[in-house]
Amino acid sequence: MKLTCKEFMTLYKKADPSKRMLLDVREPDECASGVLEGSINIPVGELESRFSEIPVEKEIFIYCKAGGRAERAEMYLNHRGVKETRVASQGGYEDLKSLI
Repeated sequence: MKLTCKEFMTLYKKADPSKRMLLDVREPDECASGVLEGSINIPVGELESRFSEIPVEKEIFIYCKAGGRAERAEMYLNHRGVKETRVASQGGYEDLKSLI
């Protein structure tokens, strides 16, 4: 589900912490400037090889720098059977960090 950053954060904050995952699909060098608290970094290019790290039973909240990679990650996860995905598609980390 594609959301604005505000919608994304509202749903993330309302979700049960034990039933959600915050997934950062940016590259490690991008994460050096900061990450959202509680997020797990798996670059979009590593999703296939690191798929076992994704708790498929949880609601997955995906973000990147601007939205494009998060959307690709959601498509991949949906293809693998993960249906509860939320994407910050109209913005990314810089917008989200002010909303957390």
